[in-house]
Amino acid sequence: MPDINTIYADMPETIKSFVVCNPDLSYTIVLNSKMSYEQNLISYAHEIAHIKNNDYDKKCDVDVLEYTAHHTNLNY
Repeated sequence: MPDINTIYADMPETIKSFVVCNPDLSYTIVLNSKMSYEQNLISYAHEIAHIKNNDYDKKCDVDVLEYTAHHTNLNY
């Protein structure tokens, strides 16, 4: 598993979390500081699943990745 940093940021409530792939091949998970602890745990697990599934190396539309993440049993 690559190095993963986690930070909280004040974002619009429509954005729960996202991941940034860093130049050193580590990742930074950004969690919305406005969300509850429980929601941030869910969001963190979702982003970790994307990293484990190598979704950031895939050449397809992000909407396809998100659809797959939410409509399969991959524990996203």
